[in-house]
Amino acid sequence: MTGTRAVVVGDVIDDIIVVPRGPIRTDTDTAASITRHPGGSACNTAAWLGFLGVGVDLVGRVGAGDAHRHATALRASGVTAHLSEDATLPTGTIVIVVDGETRTMLTDRGANATLSISAVTDALLADAGVLHLTGYSLFDAFTPDDLHTLVARARAAGVLVTFDPGSTGFIADYGVDAFREALAGIDLLLPNLDEGRLLSGEHDRAAVAAALVGYCPAVVITGGSSSVLVARRGEHVVEVPVAARTAVDPTGAGDAFTAGLVAAVLNGTDLVTAAREGVRAAGDAVMRPGGRPTPLG
Repeated sequence: MTGTRAVVVGDVIDDIIVVPRGPIRTDTDTAASITRHPGGSACNTAAWLGFLGVGVDLVGRVGAGDAHRHATALRASGVTAHLSEDATLPTGTIVIVVDGETRTMLTDRGANATLSISAVTDALLADAGVLHLTGYSLFDAFTPDDLHTLVARARAAGVLVTFDPGSTGFIADYGVDAFREALAGIDLLLPNLDEGRLLSGEHDRAAVAAALVGYCPAVVITGGSSSVLVARRGEHVVEVPVAARTAVDPTGAGDAFTAGLVAAVLNGTDLVTAAREGVRAAGDAVMRPGGRPTPLG
């Protein structure tokens, strides 16, 4: 790596969070708390990176008239946003219905579907040490060839490429085999355990890790109840412990983990130490409301 900044590419979302105040009744009203927040996995990761003191650029696409609003929200966390506007499609929106520990997400990708790899300029890559991508863009905005072209450009510039698969539902819709093929050239894969199981066809965590390093040279698997797995091709798998916590809000914990890990990698630490920093950031995130860093009350 030669650059010191992180470039994060991907989804810009308006989250609408619905918490019913009782059982949902069909064909009539159900009282609920409804709140709106800027979100999206890529934006949340960028916000946590900025909060951790990393120079970070976010590349994304929104509906007409929304660039200033989202750029302002990101700037509050130290993120430099590079947002283009779609004249036809609205900003992506997710309606999240919360029922206890269960979340149901209704997703409209909106303008995210027309994000182009040309928005990731050579100038951005020249200053970058890490390029972070999410699978959400692969589902609609980027073809496999687009992704491979962007990854090749990054690697030619000496930039490490990290990749968060994003969603088991979208992976299944895209096709597991096609998704695996799209991972060619990725340096570090960051799935949660469910995504890892789907991509590997294995169930046991160690078997999942062993299979995934066949597609990417390094894999960090989150989602375990007590530890994170760090796997590197040709090396023994390392478990990084996760301390039990009573979460205030688990939203965005995975994005915070990615940010903590990427921040440590940019500082030149080894992958196991970087995973520990990811665990630390995720532990901080679950003690704060919402998917982005907010002041503790």
